[in-house]
Amino acid sequence: MEENKQSAMEADAEQETSAFRYPVWLAIAALVLGVSVEVLFDGHVLGISFPIWSALCVLALLGTAAREGVRPAWLEAAFVILILFFSIMAFLRLEPLTVFLDLVLTLALFALWVRTFRDEKLFDFGWLDFGWTLIGVPLEAWIRPWPVAQTAWRQVVGERVERSRLLAVLRGLLLALPILVIFAALLVSADLVFADYVENALRWFDLDRLADWFRRSLIVIASGIFFLGALVSALRERGEKPAIGFKRPSLSPFIGFIEAMIVLGAVDLLFTAFVAIQFTYLFGGQGNITATGYTFSEYARRGFGELVAVAVLSLGMIMVLGTWVKREGKRHNAWFNGLSATLVGLVGVILVSALKRLLLYENAYGFTRLRTYTHVAIFWMGILFVLFLGLLITGHLRRFALPVALGVVGFVATLNLLNIDAFITNRNAVRLADTGAVDVDYLSTLSNDAMPGLIQLAKDSPDWVRAELLPYLACRRTMLSDRNERVSWQSYHLSHVKAQNLLTELEDDLGNYEVEFTDRGWIVNGPDGEQSCFWIRD
Repeated sequence: MEENKQSAMEADAEQETSAFRYPVWLAIAALVLGVSVEVLFDGHVLGISFPIWSALCVLALLGTAAREGVRPAWLEAAFVILILFFSIMAFLRLEPLTVFLDLVLTLALFALWVRTFRDEKLFDFGWLDFGWTLIGVPLEAWIRPWPVAQTAWRQVVGERVERSRLLAVLRGLLLALPILVIFAALLVSADLVFADYVENALRWFDLDRLADWFRRSLIVIASGIFFLGALVSALRERGEKPAIGFKRPSLSPFIGFIEAMIVLGAVDLLFTAFVAIQFTYLFGGQGNITATGYTFSEYARRGFGELVAVAVLSLGMIMVLGTWVKREGKRHNAWFNGLSATLVGLVGVILVSALKRLLLYENAYGFTRLRTYTHVAIFWMGILFVLFLGLLITGHLRRFALPVALGVVGFVATLNLLNIDAFITNRNAVRLADTGAVDVDYLSTLSNDAMPGLIQLAKDSPDWVRAELLPYLACRRTMLSDRNERVSWQSYHLSHVKAQNLLTELEDDLGNYEVEFTDRGWIVNGPDGEQSCFWIRD
């Protein structure tokens, strides 16, 4: 039994290896990517290193595919464009959520590209397919490289060298080591000059240096193995296995039709009552609200987060019911689609209500990151709800996973193109012109993406705004200069450099401020006395 199992495993490994004509080239490409990880990221702040690494990964996969004669699916171009776009935007933007989503989305796109490199099944993907891809591809990358790595090693050094000559070399080194130590000790005692040379050599081979080399080697080897597995996973023939649940649901419907209709009907009635109140009060004008004892601002400037949560939960509820409710015949489908479509329409009104509340909140208190995220998300949710309604009516709810994935891509792309911190600064500048109010303390916490707007604000604002803003800009100028001198080329970031160059426009105004680093951190001294720069975020 054990012999049969071992034979089967060896046969699978040999089949996996024989599928590739040039395993050595695969190993070389993976090793180059492993070295790139150590060179670009080890001990360096993220910067231009990320788009360089992404481009190297793209070239490695396309190059090895061409070498192996593997023809990628036509989706290849879309993945390449999106991967390079989001990796480059991580180099252009500094706003925390935008950069985080750029990094995560780039890695997720790489996983999807590996999974669909040789087929076009992405359009058949459901929720489980996307989830398994994000989990399974990294697991495959650790599982699949070993047979190919072994074959590549044998092709380079040869079977006989691997088993005999290499072992002989290792045995010789082990035997020579104690002999060299004994003779070296005697020679050091015999000659002072030779002793100095040996001491210098041993100083070079200090433990810290050896530990650092060992750590860096581990990074290269581990990364190379992972990338070799990813290349093998992308280039291997996956067969005709369908997407999960494409031909048959992974779980048969088990929720009763009557129970589901009661749930949908009850939620429809609740949402109808809520929407009626929205039309009467929020959409009906200020007079109807003040009659209830609330001011218009008290009524409208809250609840948009809760309403967005209601919309998301409603969508999930319909997805669950649409997948696992027992429906028999056209009559059941008509009832389910009718109540679900009604719910989607009501949720659309709720989203409009959330957007109106958010706009009022922004007009009253200004723009912040969270409010801007929500603003963008509401528009993309509206698009997804329209697509959801179409798939619901046509009976293809399973395909909704792909529109959601595209919606996430669109949402992150919008954040990048909008340039969140610059947008917030510009909108608050408009609010300052209209109302005479602005939160300078909040604007000072934004990233260097906001620097063009902040400099313009310092030029055009009243004296009280300039008095609050200039110390911050003086801190930022000195801290940027210090950062850009300390970091390596791998950490070069366009937003930092652009901000430093723009600050030269305020050279005369900032000359009145002196910034220095003390035991209390960065301190700025100006006409209004000493202030701390602690609130500034790089």
